[in-house]
Amino acid sequence: MANYYNSETLQKFFDAQHEFDARAKNGEFLQLSVSMKNGKMGFVASVSLPAFLTCPDICKKTCAAECYAAKLANLRETVRNSYARNFSILKYDPARYWSTINAYAKTVRFFRWHVSGDIVNADYFAHMVEIARENPSTVFLAFTKRFAVVNSWIDENGSIPENLHIMFSAWGDMIPENPHGLPITNVYGKKENLPAGWTACNGKCEECFVNGCGCIGAKTGDVIGFKKH
Repeated sequence: MANYYNSETLQKFFDAQHEFDARAKNGEFLQLSVSMKNGKMGFVASVSLPAFLTCPDICKKTCAAECYAAKLANLRETVRNSYARNFSILKYDPARYWSTINAYAKTVRFFRWHVSGDIVNADYFAHMVEIARENPSTVFLAFTKRFAVVNSWIDENGSIPENLHIMFSAWGDMIPENPHGLPITNVYGKKENLPAGWTACNGKCEECFVNGCGCIGAKTGDVIGFKKH
């Protein structure tokens, strides 16, 4: 099994990030990359950031070695560059990063945060909540291992908007602290059966967005299972 958390892959990610950071610092206008569809998600818009560089440290001991997003970015320079470019815009022109995403959110029914990458910090999550509130007709979905960020926001502010669906991403025996009872995703091996009590991901994100099932319909105590890929 390939291990994507290695020095060669990391160097590719760092090199791409350094390039776009330098271009942003020099005042070059960089275009934010928002995907309007892909093969798995269908017509679900999404924005992504670099894996590893925006993920919490816990990923190094859990999902990093088998990260599908890192695998794709490692293989495809155009994908790697789009994630790095987005991160540079966030760092050096954050107002445009958020206004651009908000503009896209107003034009779509469904939006997923971070096919690659994760919630960067508490301020980032606060902006996600704000965009959800400004676009109540849009359904948002995010998977995250930034458990403390989300838990702290709820502690301080109360309920997350109903149209922002947050799934805590467990990994095997690593179960998140979850005092607010958010639904959870977890993974199981390619040759393993779905564990009892879990609901299998059907691999069709758009269908679940439309029908309110799967991750979109998940409630406290629910676990959505993803077969490793």
